[in-house]
Amino acid sequence: MFRPFLILALRRPWLWPALLSAAWAFRPRRWYRRPPFLPLPSQAYMRWRLETAYGDPDAVPPTDEIVRFVTWSRAMRKRMRPSARVPTVIKVLLILGLAAFMVWVNLRAGSMEAARDAAAAAGYPGLLLASVLSGFNLIWPVPVVAFYPFFIEAGFEPVPTLATIAVGMTGGDFLGYLVGDATRHLASDRLAAFRARAEALHARHRFLPLGLLFLYAGFVPLPNEVLVIPMAFMRYSLIGVMTAVLLGNVIFNTGFAMGVSWFVGAVG
Repeated sequence: MFRPFLILALRRPWLWPALLSAAWAFRPRRWYRRPPFLPLPSQAYMRWRLETAYGDPDAVPPTDEIVRFVTWSRAMRKRMRPSARVPTVIKVLLILGLAAFMVWVNLRAGSMEAARDAAAAAGYPGLLLASVLSGFNLIWPVPVVAFYPFFIEAGFEPVPTLATIAVGMTGGDFLGYLVGDATRHLASDRLAAFRARAEALHARHRFLPLGLLFLYAGFVPLPNEVLVIPMAFMRYSLIGVMTAVLLGNVIFNTGFAMGVSWFVGAVG
């Protein structure tokens, strides 16, 4: 009964959000109290839906009808969902609170013995992992280099610290490149025209975008994925993109570390 939906999910991965949304909408009540304890539509309900739609509870819906239904139903559920936008003032307060927290950690680094010991125990491997998560800003949108004074107070050396953070952030950008590359392959049917235009743009301008990516990564305090993912989609080489973001990350982290160190020293 569920085979057409599984085959569709395997053949068209971009439909996963719509398919999962439909499956969740069709989940039975109190599904968590009955085995297999999964929010899967019951066979009785699915047979009833097929009988009302096709006059046969064992009918196999055509693929194009499944696609139209799940995409339409997901769009309707989005429209019916009440708006839950966070007010701008709340966003500003959250950003200010996060900045205040980072300043507080750096100012109190000398008295935070337990935190310093934990950072020292994690060492450079732990710093590298945190930097990877920081570099892939979809997961962790806080720059690890903002805690540079704290790391120095915990016993880290300046140059290895900045090098580790730069390499780790570039590793996060590498994850963004993989996302863009996977999107290019999975979207071959639906975005063929766009992909052709993107590849033509790449053929005309091979090096200028890499220079712009370097400047962006080095001087713009925004996620590098904004450019890395589209450039992967446009088939820019992995080596070229990673070299540009690595050099930019070195400049960005060095400047940020010097700035936050000066600020903490002036305030403290």
